[in-house]
Amino acid sequence: MPIFSLELLNESINFSIILHPKEAIKKGIPVQLFIVIFLCLLGIVLTIISQFTNLFYYFDEKNIYHRSALYPLSVVLGLLPGLITLTMFLQNRKKFTKNVFVTLLIYFILSLIGVILILFFYGFPWINISLGAGALHLFYSSIKLMELEFYSGERASTILSPNYKAEHTSIETRKRVKRSHFWQGLSVSLGGIIAVLVIVSITGISLPEKTLIIDEPYTENDSSKAVCVTFARNAEKHWVDEADPDRTGAQYDGMIFNNMRSSIITDWNFSIAVPEGCSIDPGPWNGTFTLLDGKLNVIKPHEGDQENIHGVDFYKITPLKSLGFGCIMYAPHNYEPLAQEIVFNYSSVLKPFTNVLFKIFLSLLAIIFIVATTITLFEGKLIHVEEENKKLESTVKERTKELETEKNRSERLLLNILPKKIATELTAHPDSTIAGIEKIKTIGDSYMAAAGLSPEGDNEGAGQMIRFAQGLLEDVRAFNEASPVKLEIRLGINSGSLVAGVIGKTKFIYDIWGDTVNVASRMESTGVPMKIHVTENTKAQTSDLFQYSENTEIDVKGKGMMKTYFL
Repeated sequence: MPIFSLELLNESINFSIILHPKEAIKKGIPVQLFIVIFLCLLGIVLTIISQFTNLFYYFDEKNIYHRSALYPLSVVLGLLPGLITLTMFLQNRKKFTKNVFVTLLIYFILSLIGVILILFFYGFPWINISLGAGALHLFYSSIKLMELEFYSGERASTILSPNYKAEHTSIETRKRVKRSHFWQGLSVSLGGIIAVLVIVSITGISLPEKTLIIDEPYTENDSSKAVCVTFARNAEKHWVDEADPDRTGAQYDGMIFNNMRSSIITDWNFSIAVPEGCSIDPGPWNGTFTLLDGKLNVIKPHEGDQENIHGVDFYKITPLKSLGFGCIMYAPHNYEPLAQEIVFNYSSVLKPFTNVLFKIFLSLLAIIFIVATTITLFEGKLIHVEEENKKLESTVKERTKELETEKNRSERLLLNILPKKIATELTAHPDSTIAGIEKIKTIGDSYMAAAGLSPEGDNEGAGQMIRFAQGLLEDVRAFNEASPVKLEIRLGINSGSLVAGVIGKTKFIYDIWGDTVNVASRMESTGVPMKIHVTENTKAQTSDLFQYSENTEIDVKGKGMMKTYFL
């Protein structure tokens, strides 16, 4: 958790801030980070201590795992850092892309669900399963991000770790944001603690088994003791054993008093010394009675026992209640149970809701939680209003600047792609036509252009195109004179009718088609470097303007032998 919190706050993780908290807080590091670090360190220390004590859990004689009374504390220490970090994560949600935010949020939620489930369902590794599922989801999402980067050719933006720099906000606004973050963290933390306490109150806290040794048995309840046990022979119900005159048959009655205000006795067993020659009358008593090694042993009835005549819940002793048990036993005349040692073992479950002090404590936490949540919502609303006001102000300023700079931007854009004279002409006369020649497209190292693309039959497109070609040759020659690298180009021109139009549904493109276009392409491919290769149609339209070479017959693909000329 501390590492993830640091990653949320700073691009380079520097653990030296832990050693200088005051300086770090002054530089903008939230107090929540140090709270998370403290809770994690405290949890580590207590976990180490619990390995040598029964602080959080213990194992009984049968090596069965049991939770101790302070086990909820370990849950809280594991839950709070996650909740505080989750709060910081949500406060910095704008610094994440949507897919990364959702992925990490799922990881947090699965972990919190595991903590809640482990309180409800005992003995199953819910936290390990939830962390494993969250890690698998993180791994899967990372793979998908890598695939996205690979196929798109663009590096996906993941975590944007901010450096703490001065923002253009008022001092009051910054203070309000800090207060809001503090109350948010407090509200979420208290909510988690209250949830744990409520769940623990519902499920109860298993307390370690205790042994009560009574040297002088009680004849009545002693309310000063947490548990009091009495066992005596019924003064009215006893008789002489006709089969054995040396023994007395009697009803022996026992009482278990639970004087605890918040704990339920869930399991118990009782033993008392008896002399030789005793026997128990079989019967469905409130307990399993056996004689072994000079002791009368009584065990609480369990599910499926023959003695379980009232149901298992009947034998659980709720706070400030009692449970009676007894049997008919034949013993020597001089046997007196009130002179014997009693050993009573019992297990209990703490139910905090039955304790007044716990109710008061939980009520105080609930009140603070409500106050913190109310302040969080109120501060958040004020911050939202201030942000909206700032957005409106900035929008007005931006629109004003846009109106002022739009003209300059348009002019700069024109100057980037056109000569200043042409740009000025277009600005002054937007309806005038500057070019006589239209660029169509580029194909590899080929450049296609057309002239005279108008419905009129008698245009000067052929002459314009030849002058354009001559200008290209002049540009290449000028380049070759000044550069050590020499270039050569071929030019091919044809004249005739063609089809022109715009194609496409979403991305439009202007293009031309037809036999005239194809032949022009053949003139270029069969031409001579640094020469203009034209067809007979082009020569016929411009013979009075330019001096051509003698005709040359060439084999043109798809057309056969054609007369062509060089210029």
